[in-house]
Amino acid sequence: MEKIYRQHKDRLFQFSLYLTGDRQLSEDIVHDTFLKFANQGEMTDDIVSVKNWLFICARNLIYNHLKKKSIKRYIPVQYGPTVTAEEKLFIEQVLGQLLPEDRELILLREQQRYSVREISEMFELSEEAVRVRLFRIRKKMQKLAKE
Repeated sequence: MEKIYRQHKDRLFQFSLYLTGDRQLSEDIVHDTFLKFANQGEMTDDIVSVKNWLFICARNLIYNHLKKKSIKRYIPVQYGPTVTAEEKLFIEQVLGQLLPEDRELILLREQQRYSVREISEMFELSEEAVRVRLFRIRKKMQKLAKE
């Protein structure tokens, strides 16, 4: 269990922090995720991918928390130093018109540099489904940008 904790805690924390924007909540999510995993007992032997299980569990805990608090998902956009205030506003407007899950997908891929495989595991989708959704999201963003 300790090896699994050391192997996944940092990435799980970054994932939680990315979705919540709250360090304390992210620490709690990581703690609760590993607690749930530990409570699985012998059933952990049946888990095909521990990493997938942990990320899905953390994601569900985050969504449950945000739902209870009626908070929209916090997904900050990180900008380079050359991006102007006007460009930031434009990007936020385009991203704001996306469905929350689409926004999460595109930002996890483009900004956080998660692989298609990692995203497919987090969302419990096939890699092909993730590729198709990312393609459609990009096309929608291009269309919104032209309007």
